[in-house]
Amino acid sequence: MSTVARLRDLRRSVFVPAIREHGGRLAQTAGDSLLVTFDSVVQAVRCAVAFQNMLHARNQAWPADLRIHLRVGIDLGDIFADGTDFHGDGVIVAARLQALCPPGGVCVSRAVHDRSAHRLDLPFEALGPLVLKNLERPVEAFVLWPSTLVMEQARLIVDAS
Repeated sequence: MSTVARLRDLRRSVFVPAIREHGGRLAQTAGDSLLVTFDSVVQAVRCAVAFQNMLHARNQAWPADLRIHLRVGIDLGDIFADGTDFHGDGVIVAARLQALCPPGGVCVSRAVHDRSAHRLDLPFEALGPLVLKNLERPVEAFVLWPSTLVMEQARLIVDAS
């Protein structure tokens, strides 16, 4: 099965059901990326953790060279729709955090951390302030590791880079 076919299968069987279960809305897709909106930041984090844990379980059935490792970025900020496009600091920060996130992790802004960490029993690791493209001020960020196995794999991948 090709990477595109596996991504389509994951979208249909893992991501869309998890988005629905956690009260999210799939706002936009582009290639291998998804833009999902939530009314609850805690539900957004829970959904991201579900994504990563289900993907980790699926990866165990695939040979190492065919495994898919995702990066997730979450911010709590204003967004607005312009037709089928979405804009705003919330989208920009989430996209930049996703790009810096280690594979298998969930990278969140300080705002997300502060509103969700006390409600979730999950290990957040401080990354400190990050300078992100097209933003005036650094964004303090954290990486959330959904499971110990994901954390170990992500650290191995990052350390090997």
